[in-house]
Amino acid sequence: MTDTLRAYSSYFPSELHFGSGCRRLSADIIDRLCAPSPPRVFLVCSKSVFAQKPAQDLLESLGSRVAGTQIGVPHDPPLSCVDEIVAAACACNANAFLALGGGSVMDATKTAALLAAAPSPSPVAEYFRGQRPLPPRSLPLLALPTTAGTGAEITKNAVLTDVEKDIKGSIRSPAMVPAAALVDPDFTLALPARVTADSGMDALTQALESYVSTGASELSRGLAESAVNLLLRWLPQAYADGSHAEARLRVAEGSMLTALAFSQSGLGAVHGLAHPIGHALNLAHGLTCAVLLPHIMRWNYDCRREDWSRLGRACGLVDGAALLHAVETLAAELRVPQDFRELGLREEHFAYIVRNCRSGSMKANPRPLSDDEVLALLRKLAGL
Repeated sequence: MTDTLRAYSSYFPSELHFGSGCRRLSADIIDRLCAPSPPRVFLVCSKSVFAQKPAQDLLESLGSRVAGTQIGVPHDPPLSCVDEIVAAACACNANAFLALGGGSVMDATKTAALLAAAPSPSPVAEYFRGQRPLPPRSLPLLALPTTAGTGAEITKNAVLTDVEKDIKGSIRSPAMVPAAALVDPDFTLALPARVTADSGMDALTQALESYVSTGASELSRGLAESAVNLLLRWLPQAYADGSHAEARLRVAEGSMLTALAFSQSGLGAVHGLAHPIGHALNLAHGLTCAVLLPHIMRWNYDCRREDWSRLGRACGLVDGAALLHAVETLAAELRVPQDFRELGLREEHFAYIVRNCRSGSMKANPRPLSDDEVLALLRKLAGL
């Protein structure tokens, strides 16, 4: 096996609960996070989730603890959305946040909770562009994911869009790790099949990239291995039958374990390329990752052959080649396109993608890609 880090740090939520119905712990957790002050929670929730019964039950249990709400967050949240949440939370004197939604809700809320803790919050653009240091601490945040894919309820970063600069990038700080996370698969029962596929492939991508990342440790590898096992087995069932409770529970568990892994190890070239490609083509992040995943696995295959084989055997497969085949088969079953030619990728996008792909994720990829190698891959992905 490739050498893993001999020294590493880990950042996890102080409190993490998993399982059907664990959302019912929310009120007690909020009370403890805000004590001794009375809780004044600012809720940020996806529009599609807000009207569903699990969310309404949750709101009823919170009662007067909720001091303000923002229902709906744009895809790939723009900086202006975060500024709006911060202003609304400060206006109602919120002393805690609750994020209920997918990755966009999580990222916007995590950033808002961090900035709202500052005595006089500045516009988020100043922090995003590195013009001002991030606040050292955040207001308490309780995170409840409603998709099974991004893992943003666990991580120390948020992906945002700077519309003015036409850049999609991250803000990162250990202070952004939510104080508590409740991973309740009941929220995923209403997910459409396409969202199930895209978010599930995002989770699988994160697990696979984490396993071979240059930042991998024994801690992260063990978590990633378990996640890959669960997702390969149960994601097809969750996609085929969204009401299958066991499949939903296991996919949510796989997503959670994935986040626990990659939040410690970093990712790889799939995510390095997915952000600028997804931004340029206005594609869902999970779909972008799903298209890229087999291509980057093949690119990394020889330099991590032993790792892929070890992971494949742990998943009950013969070797790493069988693992790659299993991933390609799953992508086909979930109707993931093999490239971006029908999704709008054109040569005029290439310069933007090359210019904006050099993120921390790209640096953690086990086999480097030069600009010329990225261009060659983009030509292939565009069908040129």
